[in-house]
Amino acid sequence: MRRFLLLFLIPPALASADSIRCGGYLVNTGDSQSRVLEVCGEPQSARQDGFIEQVVRRNDGNMIVSPVSPNPYPSPPTYEIESRQVTPVYKWEYDLGRGTFLKILTFHGDTLVDIADGPRQ
Repeated sequence: MRRFLLLFLIPPALASADSIRCGGYLVNTGDSQSRVLEVCGEPQSARQDGFIEQVVRRNDGNMIVSPVSPNPYPSPPTYEIESRQVTPVYKWEYDLGRGTFLKILTFHGDTLVDIADGPRQ
């Protein structure tokens, strides 16, 4: 019975971190940089870690469909718009104390997207 209870308690500890506790508050993925600064304070280390470039293509919504009979009023030609969006990637590191793992927070632009464990401090 004791071994079963121990195995039952282990899985929550192995779950990936999508939040960290700073003081009495939680910081979650999806939070902004200003929220993280407000709750956790200044990070021990902050750096820009590259960019993400996204290409977005959209058309004007007109679809060219070959009509069954000749159409006296042809639809206007369609066109495609391509836009590029460059988003900076930031890495912040928090040392939450002796014996804990270093927390590495990754932001895409202003949004927290990942919380990873670094080396034990």
